[in-house]
Amino acid sequence: MRVKLEERFTLYTASQVARALGISKRTLDRMIKDGRIPAPAKSANGYRFWTPPEMEQLERQAKELTH
Repeated sequence: MRVKLEERFTLYTASQVARALGISKRTLDRMIKDGRIPAPAKSANGYRFWTPPEMEQLERQAKELTH
């Protein structure tokens, strides 16, 4: 689920980030807990969201780890 706050501002959910990185959501949670990737901001109800620049950074980090 992609959440649009405004037409020009997209946020990514934990499931979307995990899918884009080719890992499970559980692995994503573990990587955040272990400090291997930075924790994202949380909404008032506790949901985690990543911005497009954060998503791009995570994708770059994932490529570096696999190559």
